[in-house]
Amino acid sequence: MVKIATLLAIVACLTIVGCQPPEGMAGVSKEDFDEMGKQVEMLEADVANLQAAIESLTESYNAHIEKFHKGGQPAPMPPKPSKPTRVGGK
Repeated sequence: MVKIATLLAIVACLTIVGCQPPEGMAGVSKEDFDEMGKQVEMLEADVANLQAAIESLTESYNAHIEKFHKGGQPAPMPPKPSKPTRVGGK
């Protein structure tokens, strides 16, 4: 009877240990998620600033072409940025 109880206890312990996620795979904490959210917002702001800089540079280039190189080929405006598609999300 003691052997059966010991074996059942060992099986229960192994089952509990086997159900635990591997080290570092327990998920993302709220703090880490908030930190990533802030980083995404900063990256979105950086992209908006880069888009504005590209548009300004293109306008300056086209004004230069018009002023100093009459009949030159102006550079086309860059396309507006689009939202990236989510991969693997719901």
